[in-house]
Amino acid sequence: MNTHAITVRPVSDAVIPDIVDLILAQEFRQFTADSRLRAVRSRQQIEAALVRGRQEGGQPLVALDSRGHVRGYVAPSVWTIAETSMLRAFLSARNGVALNLTLPHPVEEDARSVTFALLDGLNKFWVQHNTTGDLIRWPSRDAWIEPFLAERAFQLDSVCASYPRQPLSPPTQSVVKSPSILTRHARQEDEETLVRLLHEELRFHELYTPFVRSSSEVLDAFRKKLARLWRGESLEEGAPLIIVAEQAGEVVAMGENTLLVLGSEEEPGFTPSGRYACIENVSVQEEARGQGIGRMLLEAAFAAFAATQFEQYLLWYNPANVLAGRVWPHLGFQPLWTTYQRMHTVAES
Repeated sequence: MNTHAITVRPVSDAVIPDIVDLILAQEFRQFTADSRLRAVRSRQQIEAALVRGRQEGGQPLVALDSRGHVRGYVAPSVWTIAETSMLRAFLSARNGVALNLTLPHPVEEDARSVTFALLDGLNKFWVQHNTTGDLIRWPSRDAWIEPFLAERAFQLDSVCASYPRQPLSPPTQSVVKSPSILTRHARQEDEETLVRLLHEELRFHELYTPFVRSSSEVLDAFRKKLARLWRGESLEEGAPLIIVAEQAGEVVAMGENTLLVLGSEEEPGFTPSGRYACIENVSVQEEARGQGIGRMLLEAAFAAFAATQFEQYLLWYNPANVLAGRVWPHLGFQPLWTTYQRMHTVAES
């Protein structure tokens, strides 16, 4: 009997206990490899989440072997990004999303077959729902899935990295800081320069990844974020924290930061619930790079966050970007989970 013949079908009540077992095993394995991930949930919590997902109209899929044993699980979904959202710089309009993707231990003989069967099941759902791009998010230290995703045309997109709530480690080499470089909080009269710096950063990203795109809509969305700051809204209310660097009286760089609050059931669920200080963008104009300005902006942001309640720092970077892929790991940010993306302009048959 070929136990690697995997079928994918809608979830029934009869297989829920076995799905819970599989999810528990995966969460334990991944948390053991990286204790920064969300702690292993109880059986009751997982069961409640599965029931809630089905009640909300989800169409979860289960992978079964030829003997009917549960070998994998996923809940396909679609994430539509508003045209006015800054996320349009990084994602397509309608994104296929894999919620709670659960696979066998990678050493098991059928891990490859189960992975491809679920990816094909996801793809069928996404094609039916006319997605323009698809996303898979997975813990960074569990990277065995990457070659299988590559076979289905997914590319490494971005890494979510964390840093503990503590000062930055001292630089490994001496950085001579110009006394003419100063940091301060952004002011409303800086707006045009801030928009220009973001546009320059996005255009630089475009050289290294097919997923980042600058547009007038994205820049308009950034202006709306800035308007919340100019109105006097706080981090708690959703306004950004913007630090700028001046050189000889001219703004040459900015750091955009926000406060992120995650609930216990936030997808993809790899990050524990809590409050996080997020480093959204660090933009240094090309002529000013190489002087340690990015580190100065980060240190100023850390100081500004000192009076705020949060667990740790988070940021997203693209490893293919030659600057980001070198700078953030060098500063001590450790990959937590990784996003793989593929984009398409027409429905696949």
